[in-house]
Amino acid sequence: MDPIAIVGGGPCGLTFARLLETAGINYIVFERDASSKPTPRFQGGTLDLHAETGQKALRRAGLFAEFERLARRDAMTMVVQDSQGNHRTTFGETRDAPEIDRLQLRQMLLDSIPAHRIRWGKTLCSAESESSTQSGDVSLVLRFADGTTERGFSLVVGADGAWSKIRQLLTPAKPQYSGKIFIEGRLSLDNPQYSAALEMVGAGNSMATGARQTLCVQQMADRSYRVYMGLVAPETIARAGGEIDVNDMSKARSAMLGPGGFFASWAPELRAFVDAAEGPWRAWPLYRLDPDTFLSAAGSDDKDSGRWVPAHDVTLLGDAAHISIPNGEGVNQAMYDSLVLFESIMNELNNEEAGFESGKEDGKAALARAVIAYETEMLPRARDYILRCIEDEGMFWGDDAASRLAEMFNQASGQVNVEHT
Repeated sequence: MDPIAIVGGGPCGLTFARLLETAGINYIVFERDASSKPTPRFQGGTLDLHAETGQKALRRAGLFAEFERLARRDAMTMVVQDSQGNHRTTFGETRDAPEIDRLQLRQMLLDSIPAHRIRWGKTLCSAESESSTQSGDVSLVLRFADGTTERGFSLVVGADGAWSKIRQLLTPAKPQYSGKIFIEGRLSLDNPQYSAALEMVGAGNSMATGARQTLCVQQMADRSYRVYMGLVAPETIARAGGEIDVNDMSKARSAMLGPGGFFASWAPELRAFVDAAEGPWRAWPLYRLDPDTFLSAAGSDDKDSGRWVPAHDVTLLGDAAHISIPNGEGVNQAMYDSLVLFESIMNELNNEEAGFESGKEDGKAALARAVIAYETEMLPRARDYILRCIEDEGMFWGDDAASRLAEMFNQASGQVNVEHT
C-alpha cells in the first residue's frame, strides 16, 4: 500500500503518526519547521490532557508511561477572580487532567517515531487533484514552498492547523475572527513579579476576568510562568502599526496599562503582571469555523454551501478540521481525532470482508471506508465542540464572569477554597 501522507507535525499529526507506527502502516510526515529544534514561532504554554480523549490516544499509542513521567498532577488547580481581585476562589481539580508543556508533548511524540519518517522544512503551498495521463487515475499532489512536489499517497491527512491548505479540498469554509485576541508574555524565575505569581498561582493556573479583558497566568514545567492578556479587540490591533504592535514593546505596554488602556482600571496587583510580562510578546488572534460547516451538504449547492463535502482520499485532524477558540479541549479533541481515524483504519484493514490481506484490493478502498467512518463520528462532534466553545465564551468574559466560573467549577469539582470575596 502506498504511504499515508500526514501534513503537519503538531500534537495530532504526530499522535496519528505514532499510532500508524505501532501498526506497521507506511506513512510520511511533512512538517514546515526546519528541524525538531523549537523556533521563535513555536510557542505555547501548558496543556491539560483529559482521560477520555488525549490520554486515551496516548494509551493506545503505548506512550502513557512516558506521559506520566512528564505530567504534572500537582498543576491541576485553578485560581479564579475578577478584575479587582475579588471573588477569588481556588479549585482543586478532581478530574483526571494533568498538565504537560506543549513542547514536551511534541518532543515525546517525535521521539516515538523513526527520524526518517519526518521530512522537515516542508511548508505546503497547495494540494490539488491530478489525473494520470496513462491510467486516468486521480491522485493528490502536494506542492511545497521549496519547489518540490509529492504524490502517490493512499491517503492524505491534513493536520496543518487553522489555516490548513488541505481543508479547501473538503470545504471552502475559512476561519472567522472571534473578536478576541490573546497577547502572550512570560515571567522568568528572576522576574520581579515571580514571587507574586508563585504565591497566587503556585504550580497551576489562574484566570482573572473583566468585561472586555482576561488575564491568565500559568506555570510551566521549568517553573517559569506564561502570561496571557486576553482582549475583546479588532483583529488588526497587534499587527504592525496597530495599537498593540508587539514589535514596539513600549507602545504595546502603554496600550495595556496607560490612561484608558485595556487594564488601566484593574487592581494594582493584577496590573503588575502585565507590566512585568517579558517580551517579545506574541499575538494570538482567536479564530473559529462556522459550526454549520459540519452539517450535511446533501441537497445544497456543494460549491457554495460552505459545508463539508467528503472525499475518499483526504481528511483532516485537529485545528485543520475544527479550529475554535480555546476552552481547554482543543488539543484533546485533536488527539482524539487521531485515535478515531486510526481505529477506523484498523477496523477496515482487519476486516476479512475487505479482502485486504487476500489481495482483492490494494487497501485504498479500505482507507476510503475508514475515512467515511471517521468523519461520520467526527463531524457532529466537531460541530458540538465549536458550539460549546461559543457558549463558553460568556463564562470567560464579562463583569460577572468570575462568579459564573466559580459556580461552574463548583458544580464540576465539588472542591472549593474561597480565599476572600
